[in-house]
Amino acid sequence: MTLLRELVDASERVGSTASRRSKVAEIAALLRELQPDEIDVGVAFLAGETRQGRTGIGYSLIESARVAAASSPGLELRSVNRTLDQIAGTAGRGSIAERTRLLTELFAAATEREQAFLVR
Repeated sequence: MTLLRELVDASERVGSTASRRSKVAEIAALLRELQPDEIDVGVAFLAGETRQGRTGIGYSLIESARVAAASSPGLELRSVNRTLDQIAGTAGRGSIAERTRLLTELFAAATEREQAFLVR
C-alpha cells in the first residue's frame, strides 16, 4: 500500500532539482517502492495525467469540491485511482452532483499538499 503522500514527496523532489540524474534516481526509487498494481497509476500521476483519460472533472467541479484539507496523510494511491474511476464512470441524470460528492470526499481525505497535487 503506497500513500499518495509518498508520490507527492517524490514529485516535489523531482521538481526541486535541475539535475537529470537526481530526477531519474527519485523516480526510480519511487517506482521500486510501488506495488505491481500501483505502477501504472504512479507513472500516470507523475506524468501529470490519470489512467482514466477524460474524467468529467473541470475547473468548475474542482472549485465546487474544495473543502478543508485532512490534517494527516492517509490517502492511498489505489483509493485515489478508484475514486477517479468512479468519477469517470458517472454519467446521466445527477452525474454532476455525484461527481462533486466523490471529488469532495477525495479532497477531504487529502492533505493540503495532496490536494494541490491532485488539482494540478
